[in-house]
Amino acid sequence: MIFHYLKVLIFMPMFFHMALYSVDFVLFTEPKTGTHLLINVLKEFTGRTVYWPKEYMEDVEPISEPFEKALENKDYIFFSPVINPWKRCLMDHIWKINKQQGTFLHVHPPYSVVLEEYLAKRHCINFFVKRDPRDQIVSLLNHYKNIHFNDQSIKQISSDDERLVCMIKKQLRKQTLCFMGWLDSPVCCVLDFSRLMGSHGGAATDEDAIGEMRKIANALGMNCTNAYLKRVYEKSFGSGRFFFKGKVGSWKEYFNEEHKAVVKEEIGDLLIELGYENDYNW
Repeated sequence: MIFHYLKVLIFMPMFFHMALYSVDFVLFTEPKTGTHLLINVLKEFTGRTVYWPKEYMEDVEPISEPFEKALENKDYIFFSPVINPWKRCLMDHIWKINKQQGTFLHVHPPYSVVLEEYLAKRHCINFFVKRDPRDQIVSLLNHYKNIHFNDQSIKQISSDDERLVCMIKKQLRKQTLCFMGWLDSPVCCVLDFSRLMGSHGGAATDEDAIGEMRKIANALGMNCTNAYLKRVYEKSFGSGRFFFKGKVGSWKEYFNEEHKAVVKEEIGDLLIELGYENDYNW
């Protein structure tokens, strides 16, 4: 009983701080970048549940202009380079629902100046994760195989090697370019996937992971001990059916020489710009 009261006294300042200070935030990530880990972490930190407005993702009016041109249209709020964009009035409606529910909003929107300004006007921060596009495409392949084939044309291909080539050619450059803008956005708290995975990913330490957790806590206006951050991380990591291994550099186990050649052709320059390679000799 004494131990119970001591725990309450220890954590009361944190809970009191959170009750007084609530930072407005969203989780607008790129697919296959550890989103479900962040959902669990944010739920633990804030006590809020996630709102994924999937009921609004269908039956959206298609655009009549090229995607790149439409990105400049202030009437659109974008949520995928392959799904029709929401109009601003729909986003306003969803935003209102999210506020009423006291939840935090999660979708996968590519970067646009319009959406960045939308968040800035509302003094809202976004949590975004930087991950090697090669690992992302491998993670997506595993998602297709083990969860659901969102792309039926990929499902019809007989082998994983051929599927991977098709996926790289079909979407890797377009998707990478569409999301890169978030990395330099003033409304974003940018996290590093390899550090966020800690020792689980094989390229960082658990101390690195706690460092990323502290970045999240700081962005939320929370002052937490390392012990608390570690508990939240350990509770949040690896749960949910959408989580695989989180291994960094897993593309090396999947890519053959053809895959490497196609990736270099498609996004070799972007891998260098993002800092994942120094040149094309990999």
